[in-house]
Amino acid sequence: MPAKPCRVTPQRRFCRIFLTAWLTVGSGEVFAGLPPLPDTYPMAMTFHAFDKINKGSPAFDDALGKQAPYLFIHGAGNAQKTHAVKARWPDKIVTLQDAYGGVSEEDYANVWPGHLLYKPGTLSSQNISPQDTVISVQDPSLIVKNARRLEKMQKKTPLALIIYALDKAGKPDWSHAEHLVAERIDGQKITVKRGQWGSKALAFEAGKTVIAPHMMFWARQWQVNFSLHSPRGGAGNLTAAEWYARHAADNLAQASADGIEFDVGRWTWGAPEQQAMDIDNDRVADYGYLDGVNSFGLGGRVFFRELRRLVGPDKIIQADSNDAMFGVRGWQYLNGVQLESFPAANHFDRFSTAFLHLRMWAENAQALPHISYPFTKTPTTVYANARNADGSKTDARFRIGLAAACLTGMPHPFASLGNLKFDPANVIANDDGSNQHFGVFAWDEYQGGDRHDWHWLGRPLAPAQQDLSDLGTADLLAGTSWRWVTDKGFTAKPSGQNAMTVEHIPANILPEQMWYGVRYEPNGGLKTLQANQDYTLVFDAQGDDSWHYAGQDFAQVPRMLVISGAADTKKAAAPLSVLIDSTPRTYRVSFVADGSPAAVFGIAEQLGKTTLNAVKLYAGSAEHWSREFANGMVLLNMGHKPWHATVQKDLYRHLKGTQAPEVNTGETVGSDVLVPPQDAVFLIKR
Repeated sequence: MPAKPCRVTPQRRFCRIFLTAWLTVGSGEVFAGLPPLPDTYPMAMTFHAFDKINKGSPAFDDALGKQAPYLFIHGAGNAQKTHAVKARWPDKIVTLQDAYGGVSEEDYANVWPGHLLYKPGTLSSQNISPQDTVISVQDPSLIVKNARRLEKMQKKTPLALIIYALDKAGKPDWSHAEHLVAERIDGQKITVKRGQWGSKALAFEAGKTVIAPHMMFWARQWQVNFSLHSPRGGAGNLTAAEWYARHAADNLAQASADGIEFDVGRWTWGAPEQQAMDIDNDRVADYGYLDGVNSFGLGGRVFFRELRRLVGPDKIIQADSNDAMFGVRGWQYLNGVQLESFPAANHFDRFSTAFLHLRMWAENAQALPHISYPFTKTPTTVYANARNADGSKTDARFRIGLAAACLTGMPHPFASLGNLKFDPANVIANDDGSNQHFGVFAWDEYQGGDRHDWHWLGRPLAPAQQDLSDLGTADLLAGTSWRWVTDKGFTAKPSGQNAMTVEHIPANILPEQMWYGVRYEPNGGLKTLQANQDYTLVFDAQGDDSWHYAGQDFAQVPRMLVISGAADTKKAAAPLSVLIDSTPRTYRVSFVADGSPAAVFGIAEQLGKTTLNAVKLYAGSAEHWSREFANGMVLLNMGHKPWHATVQKDLYRHLKGTQAPEVNTGETVGSDVLVPPQDAVFLIKR
């Protein structure tokens, strides 16, 4: 949760975050159908520890034995592997991983064509017999840009197409559809393989037939159309979201797992220019948005609602949600989320919004137990011999992730990368996967160094504290006037003090063209901030989080607020973003200035009301955190200068370890502890 108002003393300003939700995982509570949850920390977990290991092999048995100190075992593999792991460790939480709407090749023949998601298609310009393998189309660029592009794609995976007839009303006739593979393109003509993946070669009429590419979840995985505009059909006359919920529930049952986590849980697609979806199959890219609302994103709530109904309250349901912009939204039905390559795909200068996103989910997820965790997937010196450009070690990346987990009372997994060039939501941008290394990683900080106690911190004695002593006393926006701006094509109306309701968004525009269509910005006269310095933006915000759309009602689905201008957004593909809902909150967002003027707030990703108040800007970072445990303390500094944290004198010492002995020295500390920039320190009681 964003920080609540802080108590200020002459010596130190700090904010204590009173969130009982943060203690839920480690509360010692017993949840029916799940193993008992411990109340001590840290809570280490393994991730894909059985990757590329055959069930029943000596290596599999060895990996099984190494799970002993870990509370959570996630992503053990297929149903057979997962079942074996659960049988060996019935008192551990074992969760399955699946794709968020991805249909694997072995299931292609089982999915009704109308349940799948496609890119904008083109009409055929010839009659097509069942024997024809060369098809003339009106706009081949909608299938593939050119022959060279097709040749490059074919090296990784076949280009899957759908061909379907249109009915008299010009709507898709999914009873008359066929899957194809594109082999070659020559001008307006496309050479294809007919009747693929269990479909039958059919006849089609010129001008009354559509050919469209499949939207792919990953290579060789088709994406289902979660949107609220997905047609009903197939066995049981279901929507795609309902059908996929049954598919996922079956997978969970076969694995005998305690829960399931959905990889790359998308609210909307990244790189929409290359991945342009057409949810209503009208041959026009809509990017999942119709009538100013994200139909694809909201439709995912139907999937989670149906899955929760099928598996009941005693199974864990999670999804990826790395940030407010692209990640899954909606507090209902889920136990929480996974933030892969935390923070923000290893963009450590974006820690503030990533940690805020984690805290929002840790507090607001409705299903119990609350389980949202930062997944540290990064290159380190210990496990990848990775170093910074100046030759310094990179193990602070691990310590940051573990500290974030301990501060929020959540478990923590780790996986090793060969380099930082990894995008958890874009398989095309990554290499062949050899860059990733999964397994069992026995960090000193997991086991208390020479204590070899995997729960060495013990129980938390208090919620996390946010130290604000680094912030300057002067509000750099004092005296600034603000204004609402509405761009051409957008419609918005004032809705109370400092509130605006977006009523219309232009159709068929890219999501990033929506965000700032209605915005709250300074009315001129601002000074440019000093580049590469820490600043903290403070503001109050709330917004509509209930939706009546496409004949359905949805509650507790927050909306996005984007922030540009003074934030470090030039080096990344997207502006900073936070989730806001109907609960009024004070937000603190720390960032590195890029030399541009102070922030602009965009509210026009979807229709609805947003309220903004009390915008302030301070020099310094608010990302100084601490949490006290029965046997130790965790300190985290994500600012860009050292933090002198005050602790009880002579009560603590550093861990004594072998992996990073220059950090975990075993030395006693006095009352002042120096926490390096963008690093964490773990102290143990003497």
